[in-house]
Formats: sequence, structure tokens, C-alpha cells
Amino acid sequence: MGYSKKELLSLPAMERVALAEELWSSVEEEIVATNDELVFAEQRLKMHEANPTEGVSIDALKKYFNDKYGF
Repeated sequence: MGYSKKELLSLPAMERVALAEELWSSVEEEIVATNDELVFAEQRLKMHEANPTEGVSIDALKKYFNDKYGF
């Protein structure tokens, strides 16, 4: 039996979370970062390790996006 998007979105929150986790796990190994993405991530990690107090906290970033875009 198939499910419609509307039916899936009407599931209780915890069931949607469990389904999302299961779906993500089913494709996670198929999603491979490109070499450019890996190099970028490694550069950013090195920048953070060299200067861990620079930048903004995740809470400050969330507040910025919430204030600017409403989410």
C-alpha cells in the first residue's frame, strides 16, 4: 500500500521523526561529498582549530536567521 505526502504529513510528530530518520539512514551511504566539499570542510575545520574563539555561536547564528528571515 502506498502513502500520499498528505497522509505522511498528518502522522504524529514522533512518527514523522522516526520515518525521517529511517529514510535518511536508507540514503545516507549513497550521498557522497565531492572532493571540493571535503577540501572546504577541512579548511574550515583548520580555521576553527587555529582560532576557536572567532566566529559566532550556533545560538547567535540561529537568532540572526530568526531575526532576519523569521525562522
